[in-house]
Amino acid sequence: MNGTLTGIVLVLLWGTVLVRLPTLWRDAQRRAMWATLCTLAITKTVATPGVNAPLGDLIPQPQIIPHLLGVAAAYFLLRFICLITDYDADHPRAARHQLLLAGSVVVLLVILAAATPGGIKTTGAELMSTPTAHTATAYWVVLNGYLGTILTIATLLFWRIGRTATTSLLRNGLRAIAIGTCTVALYAVLKIALIVAFALGATVPIDEIEPVANGLRTFGTILAVIGAAVPAGEKLRSIAGAYRALGALRVLWRVMRRTFPDVILFSRRRALVELAGVDDVQLRLYRRVIEIRDGMLTLRDYLPAGAHSEARVFVGESPALIEACGIALALHRHRTAAKPGDSGERWAEVGGDLADEVAWLSAVSAAFRRKEPAEFARQHG
Repeated sequence: MNGTLTGIVLVLLWGTVLVRLPTLWRDAQRRAMWATLCTLAITKTVATPGVNAPLGDLIPQPQIIPHLLGVAAAYFLLRFICLITDYDADHPRAARHQLLLAGSVVVLLVILAAATPGGIKTTGAELMSTPTAHTATAYWVVLNGYLGTILTIATLLFWRIGRTATTSLLRNGLRAIAIGTCTVALYAVLKIALIVAFALGATVPIDEIEPVANGLRTFGTILAVIGAAVPAGEKLRSIAGAYRALGALRVLWRVMRRTFPDVILFSRRRALVELAGVDDVQLRLYRRVIEIRDGMLTLRDYLPAGAHSEARVFVGESPALIEACGIALALHRHRTAAKPGDSGERWAEVGGDLADEVAWLSAVSAAFRRKEPAEFARQHG
């Protein structure tokens, strides 16, 4: 069961890291969130037996590496919180102090681990099977105290922001993060209480508590990661839709690009950079619509009078196909050096927003691929 849950966590974490990769170029807030998720993904990966065990041949006490990485993940989460709340604006040295605190925690954990006889035990059965050294108790109190404090801060923030979210999807995502971080924070508090109680001589039924506590931590992690993936998933769907629209417009756009290369707003090299996610794909889609419309504006002078009426007779009542026939005819006349002029013919009017333009031009582009426009241009050109 634990192996299945670990696999789910790893898939969710690395999937979210990959989905959010393009956001690295946007701003510091998104970079901090990505760094948090990426560090957490590395932490969970290194904590798996298949990865952690071989590290024992290279370094002493490899079991504490996930703990040190966890401190780094908490630091990046704290930086994200400070960035979205503008805490740094009022506290210019906050980033330096937070880095110093995280570094001090890491150094202290390494010192305590080295000073603990037999090293740090990570499972409850090992940890509470024999009297715990004071250094081991201090190790777990420092680690979970740091993580629990930052997770508590994150819980309060995400829940507060979630109440003011503009969409239900984003609101639910932020609440999921808040509940997840709260659950993991409760795990940290519970672990501190158990370790301190055992160190003071209390009897702790660890065999009964540990599976529940580990499940609580895993559940909280999964919930927080799902919540973090919601905004990215919403953006990803938008990006995927924009790329589908770019593909739908490609046929018509390539015709305009070949016929009127001066209407292209950016070079092919620039397009490749944008494909890498550096710029907003919505802007690229907007440019493509403009380029198609600019080409059609020039072609309008090559559209003879009555072209659309003849196209309607030729193909029937299909607005997109009629428009495609007109474009094909105008292109044919342009290529054969026909004399341009104002015949009074106009392209179809569509809605004023980008979505209407994209939907209409996509339909025209699909119709342009059919055989009827080319046949109409040959017969009437």
